[in-house]
Amino acid sequence: MRRLQALLAQAAGTQPVQGEPVVKEPDEAEWSGHVERLEELLRSLAWAGWELPEAYDSEFDPEHGPLLFTTLWRTGAAIDVEYDPAAGELRLLPCEDITGEWDEAFSMLDETIGVTLDGDVERDAETVAERAGELGLLDATRIRVAEGSGVDTAELLAEKYAEWIFQPAQQYREIPMEDLLTELNADEVLAPYLRFVVFLTDFGVLPDLVPDAVALGIAAWCWRNNTAVEAWHLPSDVLMARVNIAATRAVMPHVDPVEGVDWDAVEAALTDPAWTLPTGAVVSELFGEGWPEVRRTVAEQVRAWKRIDEELVGPEATLRLLTIGGSTGYTRHWWGQGRWTAICRRIVTDAVQAGIPLPQPYDSRGPEALVKDLADPDLLDDHVLEWLIDMPDAGVGGPRGLRLHKEATTPPVRTVCFYSD
Repeated sequence: MRRLQALLAQAAGTQPVQGEPVVKEPDEAEWSGHVERLEELLRSLAWAGWELPEAYDSEFDPEHGPLLFTTLWRTGAAIDVEYDPAAGELRLLPCEDITGEWDEAFSMLDETIGVTLDGDVERDAETVAERAGELGLLDATRIRVAEGSGVDTAELLAEKYAEWIFQPAQQYREIPMEDLLTELNADEVLAPYLRFVVFLTDFGVLPDLVPDAVALGIAAWCWRNNTAVEAWHLPSDVLMARVNIAATRAVMPHVDPVEGVDWDAVEAALTDPAWTLPTGAVVSELFGEGWPEVRRTVAEQVRAWKRIDEELVGPEATLRLLTIGGSTGYTRHWWGQGRWTAICRRIVTDAVQAGIPLPQPYDSRGPEALVKDLADPDLLDDHVLEWLIDMPDAGVGGPRGLRLHKEATTPPVRTVCFYSD
C-alpha cells in the first residue's frame, strides 16, 4: 500500500525529496497515544488472563512508521504481538525461543494472524476480541503434548497444577505442601472435584485464570450440578438455556481476577426469589414448588466453595480451579465462553450453505445480523433460540445446531512439543 501511495505521489509531482522521511517520527505524546490504543485493543486478552507488560518495545522506521511489540504470557504459553499504527494492523505471531531459556513454555500460535483495524477504538477492540476468541485465546488453553517429547500430557499438567494451583494455595495457607495435599484429598467437596473434574477432564486444560470461565465454572458446579436444579429440570431446553445464561450473567459481576469471588454476592444472586429473566419470567416461579429445594441446595454449593476458597486454598487457586471447571466438555456449548461468537458464526454459516432458512426476522435481515444478535441470545425470541440449539428444519442429515455441532463447539487443542536433552 505504501509503495502504491509513493508511486501515485511521484506521478502527481508530490514525491518527497531524497532523505525526507515518509512518516514523521512520533513525539512522546504520540507514542503514549499508540500505547493507550494498543492496550485498548488487547483488553479482551488482558481480561482473559494474558499478562500485559509494564512497558512495550518500540521502533521507528521513516519509511514504515512506528511499531510497538511485546510478548504476552499466560501459564507458560506465549504470544508475540506487533502493533503497526500506520498500516492499521495488529499482528499476533508465534513466539520463538531464540535464547533456549524456556522451560516447558510454548507458543500459542503456529502462524501470524493479522487483524485489520479501521481506526474506531471500540470497533477495533471488538474485532480483536472476536478473532482472539475464535483462536481460543480468550478461554483456558487446552493442550496435548506431542509424542517424542520429554514429558507426556499428564506429567506436564501435573507440573502446571503444582505451580499455578497448589503452590499459591500453600502460600495462602503457610503450611507444608504435604499437609495441604492431605487436607485437600480428604475434603468431601474438593476431593471429588479434583478427581472427576480437574484430573479427568476430557481436555488437557491448563490452570489459567480466566474470569469468564470462572463464572461458567460456578454456574456449572454451584447451579446445575450437585443441586436440585436437575431434579426440577424446566419443561423446555430453550427455557433451561435461558436460565443457564441468566445464572452465568448473575455470577460474572462478582468474579474479580485479583480479589477473587464475592461468594456472598453470588449466593444472593442465585437464590434471590425475585431474580428475573430478560423476558420478565421470575426464576423462582419457573421452578414452582421445587424452588425451596433448588434454593437450599444451590446455597449449600456456594457456601461449600466459599469455605474451599477462604479456608483451604485461597482466592487465586480457587479461580484457577473454577476456570478448569468452566472449561470441560459439559460447558463446551454454553454462552459466556470466548469462542461463543465463533461457534454461532459456524452454525449459521453451515445452515446458509445447506440452504436451511434462517429464523424470522433474520431470513430477511441476513446471517450477519443473526450472528451479531446471538451475542446476547437470552434477548431473542424462543423460536430463534430453538433454531440455534437444534435447527429443527435441518432434518437427519442436515447441518447441526448448538447441541450436536461438535466441530463448532469442540475447543481447539494446542499440540506442544518438548524435547529432552
